[in-house]
Amino acid sequence: ESGALEIRQTTNAFNQMRTRIKRFLKQRTDMLAGVSHDLRTPLTRMKLQISLMKDFDAKKELENDINEMTAMLDSYVSFVRSEVAEPIEKIKINDFVIDICNVIKIDKQKLIKNIDSNLITSFRPVQIKRSIVNIIENSIRYATEITITVNNNEDTCFIIISDNGPGIPKDRFEDVFKPFFTLDPSRNKLKGESGLGMTIARDIVRSHGGDIKLSKADQGGLKTTISLPL
Repeated sequence: ESGALEIRQTTNAFNQMRTRIKRFLKQRTDMLAGVSHDLRTPLTRMKLQISLMKDFDAKKELENDINEMTAMLDSYVSFVRSEVAEPIEKIKINDFVIDICNVIKIDKQKLIKNIDSNLITSFRPVQIKRSIVNIIENSIRYATEITITVNNNEDTCFIIISDNGPGIPKDRFEDVFKPFFTLDPSRNKLKGESGLGMTIARDIVRSHGGDIKLSKADQGGLKTTISLPL
């Protein structure tokens, strides 16, 4: 803090605000991590207890509830991890995206790879992988055909995931990035609908100086474009 009195006062106020915001974010992250961790112990005990039950119908319902809670906790832990810093590495984008496609779990869906970008760029690989996987898994839930395209221009790399699913109404494009928002009125957490997947994905990409945009895909479903600076 230096310069005229007004400049020093403004700088001091800005630094104090920054410190408060950082403290708030850390407290939020620590609280969510702590709650998610602590709840795993009683859930594990509940699993052991219901394994001894003889009433099949009641046992099945309780198992579904526990699995739903476990899926929710997993998504919260992923959200916390997305805010933990990791080293930036130089990555060959072709190999990176192809590796993700090879390990992603698909059932009857058709996965089309259209990757023609040979560039090497820098980012945090674990975080960007989590972002891409979240988006692909969303497509897998609702579509039978998913296309993954990688290309670039002079200063930006584009990773595009498009599908032939039911898509999302245009007026809901921004809503899906809100924490805990889901288009499924039943909020079925067993399908992974915790409402954090797209939030995590965009937070990660934006922390790298990029962004995620939604639009209608040529196949009629959803087109998700991840842009990362080179």
